[in-house]
Amino acid sequence: MIKKRAYSILAILTIGLLESYIYNLYGYQMLTFFFLSGIFIVSADLWALNHGTFKAMNQLEVRRILEREEMKKGDMVRAELTIRNPSKRNLHFQYFDTLADVFDLKGDYTDSVYLKKGETVKKTYYLSPEAIGKYSIGPLKVICSDALGLGFIEYVADLISTARIGPSSKDTFMQRSERLSNVIFTNGLHISRKAGQGYNFFGIRSYNDSDDMRHVAWNRYNLTGNDELFVKEWEEERQIDAIILIDYSIGSNLGYGKLRMFDFMVTSAINASYTMLKNQDRVGYIIFSSDHQIYIKPSSRSESIENLQKKVAEIRPSGTFNIGAANRYIRKTVKKNAMIFMIISPYSGKNTEEVLPQDLRMEKQEYMYIINPRGFYETHDTEIIGVFGNALIINENKILDTNVKFYRKFGIVARNVIKERILVSLISDYINGRESNRGA
Repeated sequence: MIKKRAYSILAILTIGLLESYIYNLYGYQMLTFFFLSGIFIVSADLWALNHGTFKAMNQLEVRRILEREEMKKGDMVRAELTIRNPSKRNLHFQYFDTLADVFDLKGDYTDSVYLKKGETVKKTYYLSPEAIGKYSIGPLKVICSDALGLGFIEYVADLISTARIGPSSKDTFMQRSERLSNVIFTNGLHISRKAGQGYNFFGIRSYNDSDDMRHVAWNRYNLTGNDELFVKEWEEERQIDAIILIDYSIGSNLGYGKLRMFDFMVTSAINASYTMLKNQDRVGYIIFSSDHQIYIKPSSRSESIENLQKKVAEIRPSGTFNIGAANRYIRKTVKKNAMIFMIISPYSGKNTEEVLPQDLRMEKQEYMYIINPRGFYETHDTEIIGVFGNALIINENKILDTNVKFYRKFGIVARNVIKERILVSLISDYINGRESNRGA
């Protein structure tokens, strides 16, 4: 590609050449030679770049080796680039590996290289992912300029690697330890019970013909003086199903750096799941948007969490979210009774006019957490920006509170929550739901 300065220089030399013919009449014959020489030098330089260098660049052999393609958020992964020049020309070029902005980079991901013919160079850099999902690494771009700096050639090595990034164990542990008492995560809260054949004594009642004689409370025989029998009743703990629905639309792709809303949603869902699994309850997930409909069946073991981590490492937020469509999907896939916990973005929670009332009336108990965008915006010290930002947050809060009231009219336990309260609210609703036998 020829730079603008090259066109300018050629234009000046051409005009000078034409004018030199006039000056030849006055004895300035050297001017013609000067301008002709300039045009020849510039043209030869650009010709050599676009023919000799171009051919040599296209012969470059490039290879990238990643330490591993499956990684966790925050991991430091080594990448090695090998560049070989098999041509018969020496090359001096600049290269850079193209990566998404979710990677923190250190090392020689970009550098200037001088390669003699037949020579090979190895460059190493380290990448640390700051968000979950599936991301491409590459292609590698190589740029070579001519000696006069009048043009350049870009060679794109079709070298694509795929990084699959799962949630960070460090983030999960930190959120649990910071937001909730350790007692909640180490002791069971199994309080969803019914009277039946269990292990804990519940009380006594009058005997009927269908009762087993083994459960007769003989110490209560003839208690009323009319030879009446009584039987013991026991408490039976019931296992419930909890389904956590995560809004994976483009609206959840809010945030910056290491703070991404969709990342926070997944981390909160995993943390809440550990509490539920401590109680031997079954936990399942739905990742939902117009582009993603992924259902992970409930399980009382950690395999459901592992499946969630694998799924989110393969996709990125995209599409739109509609609560009506999400409820229809729940009716279709979740056949048993369950508690439904929906974690959605603030932009998805605004679409109340697009929801039909019949889509909001569910047999299952639903809890909805509309995440407040406050905390996912970058802060600025400028007074004008600060005032404008505060006014925007106040307006967002009013809209979200209005939508929360709308959803509550249909029996949905809806909340407008800031990011620091998502996990606490989810666990509190789970405990209250267990006490009232919801989802059993």
